Amino acid sequence: MAGYFSQLLDFIAGHPHYAVTAVFLLALSEAVPLVGVVVPGSTLIIAISALATGADVNLWPLLGAAVAGAIVGDGFSFWLGQRYHREVLQAWPLCRYPQFVERSEDFIRRYGTGSVFLARFAAVVRAFVPLVAGVLQMPPRQFYLANVLSALAWAPAHVFPGVLLALAIRLTGASGGELAIYLILSVLALSLGAWAAHQYLNRHPLSARLAPAVTTAASKIFKPYQNH
Repeated sequence: MAGYFSQLLDFIAGHPHYAVTAVFLLALSEAVPLVGVVVPGSTLIIAISALATGADVNLWPLLGAAVAGAIVGDGFSFWLGQRYHREVLQAWPLCRYPQFVERSEDFIRRYGTGSVFLARFAAVVRAFVPLVAGVLQMPPRQFYLANVLSALAWAPAHVFPGVLLALAIRLTGASGGELAIYLILSVLALSLGAWAAHQYLNRHPLSARLAPAVTTAASKIFKPYQNH
């Protein structure tokens, strides 16, 4: 599997104009059950962003692709849950991983609408929460609001490290081997930050209400436009 990912990075290095499409598909895959667990989308997006920036690909299309892919991926999974209800969870291959479904259900019951926002930054559940939210019939307006807000926060957190990495390499004249080391360190820092945030939320349950509060506040802001 790692060989395929290495080939993908080699391909993008030789054809940087495909970087935007690759970032979109990888961001989308993060929300697809099981695929989001197997494919290291976050790591690959950082790497591709670094390669693309090094090849003078504009930052904004990369960022837009990450945002759009994240929104579409979560939206598609949510629609599947709404459309097929529990049947989709009982079908192969999801029926083989009930522990992931149960963890996602607990996550949604604990954080409510905010689970959609928080799951974007949490390993494993990020690939199941949108689907399970649809199965549990979360109100679409609340889901999509949290979906968009989380994508707007998630995308820069993955594209910008790659951009900064490319700029640092350009300034220092680092070699390919040093690029790999810097990339690994960037991914480790991102993973450590996500783990620290998860631990903090577990120890300070009140802080977990911040995400639902954000989505509720935004819902009130956009309420006047709902009838237009």
